[in-house]
Amino acid sequence: MNTAVSPVVADRDRHDDLRVLLLTAGALMLTFAIGSTVQAIFVFRPIRLTIGEVIEQDPLLPARLFAGVAAVGFVLAAAVLVRLNERRPVPMLAWVAAISVLAGIGRHLLQLLFGVYPRPSLETTTTEVVSACAVVVVSLLLALLQVRTRAQLRQHERAAAEHRTRASLALAELAAEEMRVRREVAEGLHGTLQGRLVMAQSSLTALARRGREAGWAKSDVGRLEELRTELETVREHDVRELSQLLYPVGIDIGLGHAVRTLARRVPADIDITADVAPDADDALDGSTSRAVSARIALVRAVEEAITNALRHGAATTIRVLIRLDEATAGRIRLTVDDDGTGLPATPRWNGLARTADRLELHGGTVALEDSPLGGARLRVELPARPGVR
Repeated sequence: MNTAVSPVVADRDRHDDLRVLLLTAGALMLTFAIGSTVQAIFVFRPIRLTIGEVIEQDPLLPARLFAGVAAVGFVLAAAVLVRLNERRPVPMLAWVAAISVLAGIGRHLLQLLFGVYPRPSLETTTTEVVSACAVVVVSLLLALLQVRTRAQLRQHERAAAEHRTRASLALAELAAEEMRVRREVAEGLHGTLQGRLVMAQSSLTALARRGREAGWAKSDVGRLEELRTELETVREHDVRELSQLLYPVGIDIGLGHAVRTLARRVPADIDITADVAPDADDALDGSTSRAVSARIALVRAVEEAITNALRHGAATTIRVLIRLDEATAGRIRLTVDDDGTGLPATPRWNGLARTADRLELHGGTVALEDSPLGGARLRVELPARPGVR
């Protein structure tokens, strides 16, 4: 899984890997260097002494520590010079072996130079060099393993982030295309189709007039007038309603304007209020396709709730409330309450199910509950940034 990164990021990654390598290997080797010295002096002595007494009786203690620390410094410097963390597996193992041997030999030579071992035997020399080499190898390999693990994790995280970005862009493009089609179809219905229907009505009116003048039968003329009236009904009601379903009136202006426009279409004998808080309106402001699509989904939810309240609940009072709820991480909360007959034993979703699916695409949730007004409540929650769950 390879994710392309910029040279600056790649250079930063290399420096970060090198830092982890040095810190991990250095900590392990220093722990061994200090621990082995302390073990030899404090643990295996039959009599416990203070540090001052130990140094007084064993003046070579600082030399032992210096030899170990110097070997650690050499290993870390060599790792930096050969760029150990950037090597391929086989060359890397070869460098680890070479650095460990040089460090082990160098550490023992320093001990000989400082007189730690005046006349060491071959067994002592071999033990000192081999043990130091083993510690360096283990420390470097553990550090390199941590570096590789971090690099793989970083690569997976970047690949996941890139996948999320591509998915978000794809959704944005789909939403943009959907909004374009919706707008074009709505404009075509409102403009071209209505214009053709108006011309057809005019033709029928003219034809009926000529029929009356020519002495046609009243039934034939009446049929022409009925067709003209039916076309007018289709134009004024069906075409307009379909156009608003595709692209609600006022949706480009804002959520509040669209919801209030929808509420004004409700019959005058229904007590309805639509309260949209300014901060909720601002949260979904913008002309981006995602924002417009989210506003349409909310308007559709309000419309479906009102339709169900009037058709199935026989409601006389409807309350629409839209707020930005800071307590839920800035999510927009919509509630539509009515005083109708309430929820049936098995709530009918029908058209609301499609609206719920659309809201879920934007990270929203939909629920039907009992309303404080005595009827049903539709509750919707939607992130202030559509698409973020």
